[in-house]
Amino acid sequence: MAAVYRIQSSGLLLSKVQAVRFTSIIGSCRVCVVGLLLFMVQAVSCAPNIIVIVADDLGYNDVSWHNTDMKTPNLERLARSGIVLEQSYVQPICTPTRSAIMSGLYPIHTGRQHSVIQPLQPTGLLSNISILPEYLQDLGYKTHMVGKWHLGFCNEKYLPTRRGFSSF
Repeated sequence: MAAVYRIQSSGLLLSKVQAVRFTSIIGSCRVCVVGLLLFMVQAVSCAPNIIVIVADDLGYNDVSWHNTDMKTPNLERLARSGIVLEQSYVQPICTPTRSAIMSGLYPIHTGRQHSVIQPLQPTGLLSNISILPEYLQDLGYKTHMVGKWHLGFCNEKYLPTRRGFSSF
């Protein structure tokens, strides 16, 4: 399983970071993520578009820019026009990985290290933990999510639209 991040700036790449290969260890420093976003927003006249893609069971060689036998033209187009952040630490199941990516904390610090949160399970990612879409909204972004949530369903306070996403 791998996490692949895409940061696209509507065709405008930041000259200071074009040649930089960003290595991220999810959970090591959420301030670094917010700081990177603040730097990027300040470095261009308009805020860049940010697309975060979490693909379960996607291997390093399952995308065309690492393996020419794979045909992933849409992902490749995003990769070529943006910044690829793909050297991340992930968990073998979805809830711990998603909690780490969203919060910037290791799953052991969010209490989500052991298993997948099921739809009727009476728990979720704690609402006192700020997550990426909340930070992005504070920066003026409109935030939207599609796909799996797996960070809590049993209470409205755990739902994506209560955790910083405008729509889900």
